[in-house]
Amino acid sequence: MSVLSVLMQTFCMWCSNSFFGHEVRNSVWLFPSIEIVHLLALGVLGGTILIINLRLLGVRFRNEPVSDLARELKPWMNSSLGVMLVSGFFLFSSEAEKLYGNWAFRAKMTSLALAIVFTFTFYRKVILSEEKQISPVWNKLAALISLVLWAGVGLAGRAIGYV
Repeated sequence: MSVLSVLMQTFCMWCSNSFFGHEVRNSVWLFPSIEIVHLLALGVLGGTILIINLRLLGVRFRNEPVSDLARELKPWMNSSLGVMLVSGFFLFSSEAEKLYGNWAFRAKMTSLALAIVFTFTFYRKVILSEEKQISPVWNKLAALISLVLWAGVGLAGRAIGYV
């Protein structure tokens, strides 16, 4: 077993045995309540990303500059991402050892990491730049990559329960 595998397995065991894992796992209402918050945050995040990407693709909101739209939606996007990460950790901690071997969970985490890195690097540069500085091809490419990555997070997340 590699060092990374041992570290991940140890982390999963710690999460399962933590106060959070124990409380969420043994409560009748805590898991579904956290999951509701997680899904609501996912909806807000998905909505903000969809609005910006529709603008980048030139499908909707054509009269609004992308940078203005992105600045208006940034607090919603960042807040919902934060809520998703925190609530996701609580959900994960309740069944961390089970999720360790779940390929759908690993796909979700990989997609999430890629989506976050992409969103806060190249994508951010595209959406916050003046439109004349960025080629329409780059706008469309950024939108498509963003949609694929975030859809991967959602689809893999949905698959977790079925694998």
